[in-house]
Amino acid sequence: MAYIRLLRPRQWVKNLLVFVPLLFAAPSFDWMARNAPSVLLAFLSFSLLSSAIYVFNDIRDLERDRLHPVKRKRPLPSGEVPVPSAALLGILLFLLSLAAGYPLGWTFLLVLLTYALNNLLYTLYLKNYQLFDVFSIAFGFVLRVYAGAVAIDVPVSEYLFLTVFFLALFLAIGKRRYELLLLGDGGKAHRKVLRHYSVYYLDQLMNISATLTLVVYTIYTLEGAREGMVFTVPIVVFGLFRYYHITHNLKRGEPSDDLLSDPLILFSGFLYALVVVSVML
Repeated sequence: MAYIRLLRPRQWVKNLLVFVPLLFAAPSFDWMARNAPSVLLAFLSFSLLSSAIYVFNDIRDLERDRLHPVKRKRPLPSGEVPVPSAALLGILLFLLSLAAGYPLGWTFLLVLLTYALNNLLYTLYLKNYQLFDVFSIAFGFVLRVYAGAVAIDVPVSEYLFLTVFFLALFLAIGKRRYELLLLGDGGKAHRKVLRHYSVYYLDQLMNISATLTLVVYTIYTLEGAREGMVFTVPIVVFGLFRYYHITHNLKRGEPSDDLLSDPLILFSGFLYALVVVSVML
């Protein structure tokens, strides 16, 4: 069980973004069914790579995580998993990720390695620098969407890429706000970049990111999407408002947890999927 927790399978939900091009570019359900295996392979490849990166991050941040009220319970800081075993597992996951992505072509592998490089730079440098940290996280989300498009060889609207980028910024900034409140003054010792943020500043960045997300997504539904997708805009607005409520009134903000556990956000996702399917029919 400790080794499974080390892989953080709950975080794989972020890799569902590789399905976005399949969903939004599909001319029919038959076409979607034919291309679904390729996207599933892309999802597997990114999930294996994500787990490898989490293992590497946990090894690097081992001593720091032992001082964190939540992260100290993870398998490595708590001593449940030895460091050499974790390192071997991380290498194996990385190789398996490349093997899973190989059938999708060299371009996909290049995107996969770019994603790995972005995460490596984030772990070693970017996470310590104001704004570079959240922009690196958002870039990783965009790469997932691009990888999904490469896997099935379809174009993706620039508006959709920008929507994903701004939404990822919104979520990443919300997480930084949560960390700042959770850790207090100790957070600045645990995560250096928090020294350069304040709650007020992050609130303003969240407002800007949410506004950009809604504006660009609305343009996308009017200009580059199927007719009828504009009806998803109120659902997206509700979801963003709900996450804002979670970060500001419920004192939470971990996207991978809140997006999977909050009933109203889950309900929003269900309604969104319902509208998309009805538009395709």
